[in-house]
Formats: sequence, C-alpha cells, structure tokens
Amino acid sequence: MKINTIITLDNQEKYMVLNSTVYENSNYYLVMGMDENNEVISSKVAIFKAENEGEDIYVTKVEDNDLMVTITNLLKSQIK
Repeated sequence: MKINTIITLDNQEKYMVLNSTVYENSNYYLVMGMDENNEVISSKVAIFKAENEGEDIYVTKVEDNDLMVTITNLLKSQIK
C-alpha cells in the first residue's frame, strides 16, 4: 500500500491512504474514507493495520484507544 493511493476493502468501502508508519514490526496506515464519486469524506478517518499473506494484504481497523494514540503520535512526529 502506498501513500496517495485508493484502496478498496472486500465490503467495497474505499479509502485514500494518507500516511504510514511502522510500530512493533507492523505497518499502520492513516486513511480517509471516500464516497462512490471518489470524493474524500473528511469525517471518516481511520487507522488500519496491514498484514501481508503471500501476495495479499489484509487490513484491520485499529480499535484500541491506546494504540490509536501511539500511532497518531508517531505519524505526527514524522511530519516535518
């Protein structure tokens, strides 16, 4: 997954990848939802954890509040 690309989940929801970071050997992505016209939905922001299985990438939404704060702080520290 690359920054500024659109990903589509199995449930057909689309997200724009805004930023990424690595924490404890896992890849995390800051994403923003998109509507059916590929317009960004600014209120639909999430952090996804990505796991590679062969050539497939599986993402899960981060729900743990402490982990969300940690990842958010890492992403903020990378902005220069």
